[in-house]
Amino acid sequence: MERAGLKAGDVARMSKTSRDTVDRMLAGAHLPRYTTLVAILTLLRATESEIAEATVLWERANKTAVKIENADVLAPSYLRFRMDEGEAKLERTLDQQLIPGPFQLGGYAEELGERAKPLTAGSGWTSAAAAERDDRRGLLDREEDPLLVDSLIDESALYRIIGSRELMADQLDVLAERAKKPNVTIRIVPFERGSYGLHYGALTLLQFPEADEPISAYVEEHTGVRAVEDAEEVDRLVATWDAAAELALDPERSAERIIEVRDTRYATR
Repeated sequence: MERAGLKAGDVARMSKTSRDTVDRMLAGAHLPRYTTLVAILTLLRATESEIAEATVLWERANKTAVKIENADVLAPSYLRFRMDEGEAKLERTLDQQLIPGPFQLGGYAEELGERAKPLTAGSGWTSAAAAERDDRRGLLDREEDPLLVDSLIDESALYRIIGSRELMADQLDVLAERAKKPNVTIRIVPFERGSYGLHYGALTLLQFPEADEPISAYVEEHTGVRAVEDAEEVDRLVATWDAAAELALDPERSAERIIEVRDTRYATR
């Protein structure tokens, strides 16, 4: 800040961050989102080596703040998402093809890993997938401040057979049961609503306890999860989620649709 000739108020105004956030960062009382850190470092004209060093320090501090099981087998981009998720108070998801990660059974996650080996070669992901999903589900079951989850799920995800019909029956049972939790909202976007603007990959929006902390957005790509750095792009993704939510069934009818698919498509004979 001294080198750039800027004061805390200047940094807050120019980075579109609140003065409280900047003051807490300077006092060492607050670990910012990575996107906020990079935005401020860029504003301060930090060098590439300084940003790289700051990134290492941020990752070390975040791993201390949020313990992630099986972190050693997670891709860096996914690990960053998991650390953000661990600090979030609200997670909003939009999934077009699959059951969202926080609700996936171990067998479901293992099957996905097995089928995606060309993309996860050498990471050891498949063997750790079930335990990693257990760790994520634990966020919803925390005794203190459990994670709030608001999930929009395309109806096609209920019909896509992952593993076996028996596994899918169990998976939909779990989904319907999870929907009863007070901190979980699950809404199905039904086939009859047609297109809703986002059919290119799963979307996750994370909101944090600090009121002045910006939303973090992550999108799924062929090579894994990607953090969206541009604030305007994040705003567009939030608007897209909101538009999809307008088309979704309410929670009660969504639960009925889940059970209907479970009983008609995966009923045991």
